[in-house]
Amino acid sequence: MAETEVQHDVIVIGAGIAGLVAANRAAQLGKRVIVLEKSKEEKYLCNSRYTYGTFHINFTDVGADEDVLLGKIEACSEGLARKDLARAIAKDGRRLMQWLRSEGIDLFDLGGYQTNVLAPPWREGFGLTWRGYAGDVALARLEENLRQRQGRILRGMRARALKLASGGIEVAVDEAQGTTKFAARFNAPSVVIADGGFPANLDMIRAHISSAPEKLLARNGGTATGDGLRMAQAVGAASTGLGMFYGHLHSRDAMSTDRLWPRPYADEIAAAGIVIDADGRRFADEGLGGIYLSNAVARLPDPLGATIVFDQAIWDGPPGRGHAQPPNPLLPEAGGTLYRAGTIAELAGLIGIAPPRLEQLVREYNAAVDAGTVHMLSPPRRSDRYRAWPIRTAPFYAMPICAAITNTMGGIVVDGHGAVLDQSDRPMPGLFAAGSTVGGLDGGPNAGYVGGLIKATIGLRAAEAIAVS
Repeated sequence: MAETEVQHDVIVIGAGIAGLVAANRAAQLGKRVIVLEKSKEEKYLCNSRYTYGTFHINFTDVGADEDVLLGKIEACSEGLARKDLARAIAKDGRRLMQWLRSEGIDLFDLGGYQTNVLAPPWREGFGLTWRGYAGDVALARLEENLRQRQGRILRGMRARALKLASGGIEVAVDEAQGTTKFAARFNAPSVVIADGGFPANLDMIRAHISSAPEKLLARNGGTATGDGLRMAQAVGAASTGLGMFYGHLHSRDAMSTDRLWPRPYADEIAAAGIVIDADGRRFADEGLGGIYLSNAVARLPDPLGATIVFDQAIWDGPPGRGHAQPPNPLLPEAGGTLYRAGTIAELAGLIGIAPPRLEQLVREYNAAVDAGTVHMLSPPRRSDRYRAWPIRTAPFYAMPICAAITNTMGGIVVDGHGAVLDQSDRPMPGLFAAGSTVGGLDGGPNAGYVGGLIKATIGLRAAEAIAVS
């Protein structure tokens, strides 16, 4: 292996938003920084390139009171989030927004929890639109800022292994030039892993999330393959929460066309109606929402066997039309399959379920809604987050769905400063992680979601910890 002669203080693995935040902040504080990005393209694909652009903490404005935000993290993770990591996000999420603005990145206020949205935002039509919007613009700005600070992004550099030594950390890299690959290595006192988790690694998804990963929709940039997690584990880093992911429910047709992802998704419709498996049985609590349901669908023996059943009131009401890019009318406009029938028995025949079974299921569900006893259904359904709508207004609908994975929730264990921790909860000298490769924040038994972009806060804090070390 050839060793680079250039000296570096910090090596960042991954050029998504968390990596570029860490790189720029470290360079701003006087460190010599390089970023290793495995993709060769000028506009390398990653989740940060595709992002919708909203910084939030569990769907709450990052400018809210620190203790309120901490409570949101505690509640959604059901107490399993690391206390120091949760406190760091709750405390410095607002400071991250201030720092991004100081970097020349515009943030829009779209109301509600969307008070800090990367500009220009995209909120129209269906399918995937990213060029010139949100994350694409932010990454370009951060890359230019890094260049002006004498830092560099080295494209075509896939980090393969770490070696810890008393003088720093060595990163072994596959360097791609055209069709030729070379082995190289880089050394620095500090390394920040920010390569986005493992949503694009079918083997790791099979090991931790679903027995049939090929039946999940890859609602992501397709480049986060778990290299950082694997390398960190190989040198003794702890990991946590690998069985959960952030994602949404989409029309099953999204498996074969990009017209139906990342928008529209069907989460609100699923949370209002009922979700059944291929045998016509409910299998999860719809009242926990689409992110939880996506995880539940992924765990089915056949993740492509799930269907949402609902009625005209749901389709025409807030669940169907309330989103900025709603399934009604975008799903049929994009060509998504939607079965429609005048009776539940007729609908059952269209989706291959025995009519008496579906009729009984809907009848029992409606009775529980009327009596306020949905918590006594099997499986139980909660109603404090999402209203359980009755299904009685003809025509009736069935939407075949798939589970779509955007980010993995679990990952490398870090403390509140982004320092990677070993199996004994001790910091590993010089090794840090940030962004969606980090675990210990999202998750819990019901896939509580804190937020994706907000994890760039860990990159900010990691750079500052490196600067004073």
